[in-house]
Amino acid sequence: MAKLGVFDLAVRYGKLLAVKDVSFAVAEGERLFVSGPNGAGKSSLLGAICGAVRAAHGRVEMDGDILSGRAPEDIARRGLSMVPEGRRIFAGLTVRENLMIGTGQRRDRAAVADDLETVYNAFPILRERAHANAGALSGGQQQMLAISRALMTNPKLMLVDEPSLGLAPKVVDEVYERLCALQALRGLTLVIVEQSSTRAARVGGRMLLMRGGKVVADGDAAAFAAGDLLAEAYFGDPS
Repeated sequence: MAKLGVFDLAVRYGKLLAVKDVSFAVAEGERLFVSGPNGAGKSSLLGAICGAVRAAHGRVEMDGDILSGRAPEDIARRGLSMVPEGRRIFAGLTVRENLMIGTGQRRDRAAVADDLETVYNAFPILRERAHANAGALSGGQQQMLAISRALMTNPKLMLVDEPSLGLAPKVVDEVYERLCALQALRGLTLVIVEQSSTRAARVGGRMLLMRGGKVVADGDAAAFAAGDLLAEAYFGDPS
């Protein structure tokens, strides 16, 4: 498990300020959804946390260790793993080769074998298709592969960007069910960008709502769904 702290984080693309002085903390083992409309700054926030996007200012800490300014591969070695939007699997490699990509820096080969068995048990289709090209998988199976590839780095904290993107509702249910089971099994801390606030509320956990690059609400996901906070967050004044 890992604790995450984000302090006055800002992301700028030229003159556009995509993330505006965002601060929040995530406790060990917590599941935090980051939700909001298109252009809210959700993916930019995750990119800045994992080092893929340079922050204009602010800092990110994990277990008290400052991540800001470090290269993405250095951050990954410290126990933070990212599942990118759009999955970005290596279509020309086999399923097993994709899974093993993230294990090159690990010396605990017995633990790597155990982790491979864990993801195969969580997503049996990956075992079945282990020697097939990853590009031949369905969209849902590719999302399962992307999650499993991130897990093979043995993370303490995992960022997941839009896992439901382009998938049928039934497939999304399956992906979330198994992701939450893996979180419990591995003791992971999860931060998930999920545009569907109602989906996040059904899965359960804490929800951070963003609009216009700012955090406009923070609380229990189910409580948001039960009241008017979602509408206020989407259509209220973000200033």
